[in-house]
Amino acid sequence: MPLAPRPQAGGGTSHADKARQRRAAALLAAIVTLLVSTVGVAAPARSAEWIVLCTGYDPCQTAGYPHSGYKESAATSWWRQSTGHNCTNYVAYRLVKNGLPNTRPSTLSGNAYNWGPAFPSQTNDDPAVGSVAWWNTSFSSTGHVAYVERVISADEVIISEDNWGGEFKWRRVTRTGGKWPNGFIHLRDQGTTVIDTDVYRPVTPTRLLDTRTGLGAPAAKVAGGTSIGVQVSGRAGIPTGGIGTALLNVTVAAPGADGYLTTYPSGVTRPGTRSLSYTSATTLSQLVPARLGTDGKVRLYTSATTNLVADVVGWYPTTGHLVPVTPTRVLDTRTGLGTAKVRVPAGGTVDLPVAGAGIVPSTGASAVVLSLSAATPSAGGWLTAYPTGAARPVTAHLRFDPAASMSGMVVSRLGSGGKVTIHSTAQTDLLVDVVGWFKTGGDHVAVAPTRLLDTRTGLGAPTGRVAAGGTLGVPVLGRGGVPTVGVRAVSLTVTPIAPLATTTVTTYTSGTTRPSSPNVTVASGSTRVNSVVVPVGADGTVTLHTSAAAYLVVDVQGYLKK
Repeated sequence: MPLAPRPQAGGGTSHADKARQRRAAALLAAIVTLLVSTVGVAAPARSAEWIVLCTGYDPCQTAGYPHSGYKESAATSWWRQSTGHNCTNYVAYRLVKNGLPNTRPSTLSGNAYNWGPAFPSQTNDDPAVGSVAWWNTSFSSTGHVAYVERVISADEVIISEDNWGGEFKWRRVTRTGGKWPNGFIHLRDQGTTVIDTDVYRPVTPTRLLDTRTGLGAPAAKVAGGTSIGVQVSGRAGIPTGGIGTALLNVTVAAPGADGYLTTYPSGVTRPGTRSLSYTSATTLSQLVPARLGTDGKVRLYTSATTNLVADVVGWYPTTGHLVPVTPTRVLDTRTGLGTAKVRVPAGGTVDLPVAGAGIVPSTGASAVVLSLSAATPSAGGWLTAYPTGAARPVTAHLRFDPAASMSGMVVSRLGSGGKVTIHSTAQTDLLVDVVGWFKTGGDHVAVAPTRLLDTRTGLGAPTGRVAAGGTLGVPVLGRGGVPTVGVRAVSLTVTPIAPLATTTVTTYTSGTTRPSSPNVTVASGSTRVNSVVVPVGADGTVTLHTSAAAYLVVDVQGYLKK
């Protein structure tokens, strides 16, 4: 039976780290030598993410993949890195050759995983010839860096590298292959940066519709059973064309009866799904990914007469990493669609097949966007969605009250078998609609939901309600799976709990002016959850403002790369 090759650590090391690793490598090499003498070694695997173009200084040079003189210069320490086969020394050599001084930057220390955090303002997700491809510890325990030789597209690059414990190589790396760099560091680029045009574009939150004041429509409630068109493209700094999906914070205000709202592209038949559910005389907000029609409009349908408000917070292009679909119901316990015709019991779960079930592809999808609805629950409670096979997080996505239907948007990673598990703390009927999915290797990275702030317990802030009119900064970088660099925005759920009066809560970029459009409105003594996508401030935080004293809870669900 052939022996699989020993994985080669890609991480670069400092002098102190390398001495320790050399002793371990020597022992491992002796063991491998003994095994190879009897069983042999299999050839290196070829995969979509690591297409090896050549291996070794001389073979690469002969094949037209030069080592740029490093073979003769490897014995020299560049930027005080360990010499020889070492990724950091090789990349430092290339940067010095491009014109940087052979003086280690003051912010740089230790292994390769430190390179991104050492240059936060120069690290993003856009490759350029001469930039440094950087991986954190997701690559190896010491991280890795490589030199970008060619940029095929925003999703494909060719790199050269020299690995500690390994060989000099040229490789082809693709975004969808699963080993795309955590960032590209731009210190002495030799070519134009190739920008990924499919990424999320945040905008200053801007109100597009308010039927209470006559903005974007007559100053009157929208009649139950009718819809209204909202022009999105060409407003709030959004282009007039090429817009696939807009992220809207939609608010129903003072509805005359219980009901629901559906968003859908202008010019198509209204689907039988819901974007949010509401109860009579309340004010309720929900973040909605809304696909636009060919005229740049989205339509809002309401089943009951109500005022409607819509604020835009960002958008994806038509070819974006978020793939919108016609909202499609995939589970309804009232009818037996997708599961047994039985209510979910208190503490019960439902495993929902998503990938490969006809809407989301079986491969190429990293996360799914769902609209969850609790219908006529027996008691107040919470819904939580998470990847099947993973431990259920302590966070929640949707709060519902007794006997009142409630809906909310969820972005969840796909679990084993392409499934998502949904847990309910109280008995309820459950409805689930698929509204979109994120491409593997795209700019959106879903993380295991993690609590960042809970003022009830003192997590992240003093215990107690945040005072009326008060603000609170919440650090997000480097927490809950969010990296310290290369982050454009974060995806959060914000939960105001038991306010002393009706309150509005606004989440915004730290260091900027608070927008006039709130994310969540909550009645006195109530609890509500809403999703927000907000750019991160220069200090690595986002800011929350509450108009009335309330407990505040914040959970991170994911982030968007620069």
